[in-house]
Amino acid sequence: MWRRILHFFYKPTKDDNLLTEFEDTLMLVVDSEQLTNNLLSKLKELASVEKAFVYLVDQSGPSRTFFPVDKVSESESQLPVLAINSKIAQWFRANRQILFFETDQEVTSYLSSELQPFLDLSVNLAFPLISMDRLIGIVFLHLSQEPLNKIQIANLQVLGKQAGLAFENALLFKERLRQNERMFRAEQLATMGQFAAGIAHELRNPLTAIHSTVQYLSSDFADDTDKKKLANDILGEVDRLNNIVGNLLSLAQPAESNPEEMDVRQEIKRCLNFIEAKAKSQNVKLQTDFGNNLPKLTFDQAELRQLLLNVVMNSLQAMPDGGTLSIRAHRLTEGGHDYTSGINRILIQVEDEGAGIPSNMHEKIFEPFFTTKAGGTGLGLAICNSIVRRYNGEIWVEKAKSGGTEVKIALPVN
Repeated sequence: MWRRILHFFYKPTKDDNLLTEFEDTLMLVVDSEQLTNNLLSKLKELASVEKAFVYLVDQSGPSRTFFPVDKVSESESQLPVLAINSKIAQWFRANRQILFFETDQEVTSYLSSELQPFLDLSVNLAFPLISMDRLIGIVFLHLSQEPLNKIQIANLQVLGKQAGLAFENALLFKERLRQNERMFRAEQLATMGQFAAGIAHELRNPLTAIHSTVQYLSSDFADDTDKKKLANDILGEVDRLNNIVGNLLSLAQPAESNPEEMDVRQEIKRCLNFIEAKAKSQNVKLQTDFGNNLPKLTFDQAELRQLLLNVVMNSLQAMPDGGTLSIRAHRLTEGGHDYTSGINRILIQVEDEGAGIPSNMHEKIFEPFFTTKAGGTGLGLAICNSIVRRYNGEIWVEKAKSGGTEVKIALPVN
């Protein structure tokens, strides 16, 4: 009875209709950029918003950050990436409310070092995107109208909650697609591995026979003759084929691991000792940087050495005319906030100053037989990826600041 009476006298306002429309569209959109554009459109109607910058948590790699989804207004100066445990993120986790930069002077002053890039863009308020009791994003706004009235503030809070759920769905959908892609690649790798193992076994015996026969025949040839040179060339090619066969078997049927505690710094230094002479011949400078209190790593020594050498040799080959090859290792600790796993890990970064790898190939280079090098087999990084995955680690590629390539390897301590 009372509901009918209230419904008769109550007329929905324009803002109520706007919020209802936005909520209705949430179930239909799973693209973060499209959601950002929808959010900006509603914000403009709600509170005279001129600029909006939406930051979402990045779940794709171990080094968690908040990244700008899209600069939806005109091109501005470079927007910063916010660390997962930055002061801004910690403040919004604790307070979960709208932050008005001009009226909340004390908070703004406390966060000034991180807020400055946004203040330079005339941003005057920010609010969190909360979903399932987690901070999944932050929205920064520049309003042409200040201050907001109570109704506008209340509607902005409701819109923030709706947007939090919407972006959560978008993130979950994106993660599901990524998981499906990983499963598809794993099945591809398993099938390819079985096929490769069969071929490798069939090739190994005749290669051994060819090597033994040529080696026996070459013993009758005098040194510095064309016959001796030809025999040595054949032996070299047979050895190269044997190496490819060995890599195929390593990819398809990894040897049994014998993990033991080891010092990552010492292993990296040993690896650099192996390539030092080649680096000098190419005029490549080697640099290392190790973090304090670097924990011991539980890993198979031979596998870690193979992993490091493969990555480092790739970086060296990318700089035939010289440059700097940097290897850094430090402890990567996540506190368990939001999407972080709280796993204690070591992050190894190998950076070169080569020509770089196109961004559309960053994922493909870990696929078996995919290579950008002339004469390459495309097995080195596939084996690296296989080794890292067996230890529940992650390996990925980013563009280095120098324009070259940076390979990052995150390995659990235990």
